[in-house]
Amino acid sequence: MNKILSIFILMLLFCANVRAEGDFLVDKFLAGKNFPRPEAHIDYDYTSTEYIPVKLKVCGDISTRDKRKYLFGEEVKLQVKSNVFYKNRLFLKKGTPANAKIEQIVESGMNGIPYYIYLGDFEIEGLESSKIMADYHKTGLNLVYWVYPFKWALTFLPPSGILTNLIKGGHAKITTADVITVYYFPEWK
Repeated sequence: MNKILSIFILMLLFCANVRAEGDFLVDKFLAGKNFPRPEAHIDYDYTSTEYIPVKLKVCGDISTRDKRKYLFGEEVKLQVKSNVFYKNRLFLKKGTPANAKIEQIVESGMNGIPYYIYLGDFEIEGLESSKIMADYHKTGLNLVYWVYPFKWALTFLPPSGILTNLIKGGHAKITTADVITVYYFPEWK
């Protein structure tokens, strides 16, 4: 027990000697430069949480099967799925055009991990994009929940469990039937 305690104390003393040093590249880049502080919106009431849900749909199907067509930063055409009312007035008409960008496509991996598509940077015609809060993602078929138990069941035969690594997850697909909900905050400044 004393040996373990003395090794632990020795490691603590060794690690205590480590100290952080500055990054010379950052120091060289920032030398002599003055950056202004960002302004805070003092007049804005941050307690306002009133929002308008806007339901969108894609104009055409998006799938990870077509790797050459959809890339990072690619623009996706959307439209408003139904009329949107705010304070008993028509706020947005059905069919109003909107745009989004593909922020990320995550490829499927070993052991049944699926593809993912992430959409962001939503813009709706007639609305300020800085007042829109949205994040949408779609997942392919997730096979992880049956691949891992199967893998562990085969561990008594050493090479057979490794073969489950070759199983990949499914492709992600956003169809015109999918509803993409974004939130518009009219009182934000």
